[in-house]
Amino acid sequence: MFVLLLTGPPGAGKSSVLTALHDRLGEAGVSNAMIEVDELECCYPPLGTERAIAHVGMLCASYREAGYELLFLTATVEDDDYGRALLAGTGAEGHLLARLEADQDTLRTRIIEREPAGWAGLDELVEASQLLAGSMPSLGGVDVVLSTEGRDPESVADDLEAALRERCPALLLSAQGSDH
Repeated sequence: MFVLLLTGPPGAGKSSVLTALHDRLGEAGVSNAMIEVDELECCYPPLGTERAIAHVGMLCASYREAGYELLFLTATVEDDDYGRALLAGTGAEGHLLARLEADQDTLRTRIIEREPAGWAGLDELVEASQLLAGSMPSLGGVDVVLSTEGRDPESVADDLEAALRERCPALLLSAQGSDH
């Protein structure tokens, strides 16, 4: 199994970019699955990092058993230890770690437009996006960095697909005829 792990601060567009790539490759006949790790961790009381990574490992094993060779993960990787543990937890033979970025004002605007008005966690999420936008450039092991500034998810997915083709071309052979 090969894993593409897409990270970035809240508001960078992880889900929409990876959904665009997931859908396009699926339409081209490339078998793939997508897990949004941040959604798996969405529980109260908090699940804890170790348990959340164990859940990711169980899902990856299930997808592998079902014959999926390509797995997409979105996650907010806040530090190198978490990134390494998450990738190790997948049990994948290979991976591509991609980081999305955007201007802090853009992140703030996207989050405010996306979240419900009056949501109690809005200020905390905006603050986290600002802090992560500043700290994520120092993450180790990142293979590709893509800006989402002024771009739609499809155009960012184009660049992400190109990086994936370069890293692991055999997985995408059935999509060679794709016009993306």
